[in-house]
Amino acid sequence: MSIQLDIVRICGFRGIANLEITLPKITVLLGQNNSGKTSVIKALQLALGDYSRYLSDEDFHIANDDKRQNTITVDIRFIPIHNSVRANNFSEEWQQEFGDKIQSEANGNQFVAIRTTVKPDKIKGGYIVERFHLEAWPEKEAWQDAKTNSKNRIVKRLVSIPFISIDAQRDIHNELKDKSSFIGRVLSSVEYNEEDVTELEKMVAEINKEAIDKSEPLKQLKIHLDNLNQSFEGSGQTELTPFPKKIRDLVKRFSVHFGETEKNSFSMEYHGMGTRSWASMLTVKAFIELLSKKHADEVEPFFPILGWCTILSVN
Repeated sequence: MSIQLDIVRICGFRGIANLEITLPKITVLLGQNNSGKTSVIKALQLALGDYSRYLSDEDFHIANDDKRQNTITVDIRFIPIHNSVRANNFSEEWQQEFGDKIQSEANGNQFVAIRTTVKPDKIKGGYIVERFHLEAWPEKEAWQDAKTNSKNRIVKRLVSIPFISIDAQRDIHNELKDKSSFIGRVLSSVEYNEEDVTELEKMVAEINKEAIDKSEPLKQLKIHLDNLNQSFEGSGQTELTPFPKKIRDLVKRFSVHFGETEKNSFSMEYHGMGTRSWASMLTVKAFIELLSKKHADEVEPFFPILGWCTILSVN
């Protein structure tokens, strides 16, 4: 058994005044430019992801009377699924994960509904983002006016249901420098045990020594830099490291090369945007699989939601 995000409601966000969308497992949004496709993705990111840190006044809908609304509301509903059909109850693992957020309809079908609201913070500046679980799924008419209960406030994000927003125009060459990118987060999770670190650093030290021994300019550089020991009463010694001596520093110089063969491969900066963008997409896949394994190791449920924004040019 699994779960599914089956309904999204958005009010007061960007160009969306009031919208309800029923979502199948795979949803494709088609429409002209500025028709709201990206806004739907960003609204989901606001409800489940990290969009709240990017909020601005421009995200608040401007009505026909040219007045900017002061509240953004996003409701999402999760239902249990078995063999692609709605089930009555969530599985045991999801019941443990959702806890008291689980509610039941009149016919006994279980669901989890989460409301995200955004309002300007008139005292401190910025915005107040709050999430609540709803005790009932409001009727479609005037759903945004349904009241929330302060005791149902959600403090922590649902880590078991991450929303991952992907822009098709990504560039892995730039993302290698960004710790918050997907490949940056993969690299930040790289760990070795103490034995492996010792062995790897020993190998790097041997490579560094060989690299210097076989390079006349590097040998001359070391000879001259060794004169620094005169400032330390003869006790100093220069160490050149063409390759980082510490394993933790290898990640900082991490690079990706691609080509027909290992000997005929090139850094990503020399490839076209199509290759660089596709490589970035594959790092997202690697990131998700690492998250999935982590949840599996901890025997925790995991249901990532991917939102992919792309631009199609039609002549």
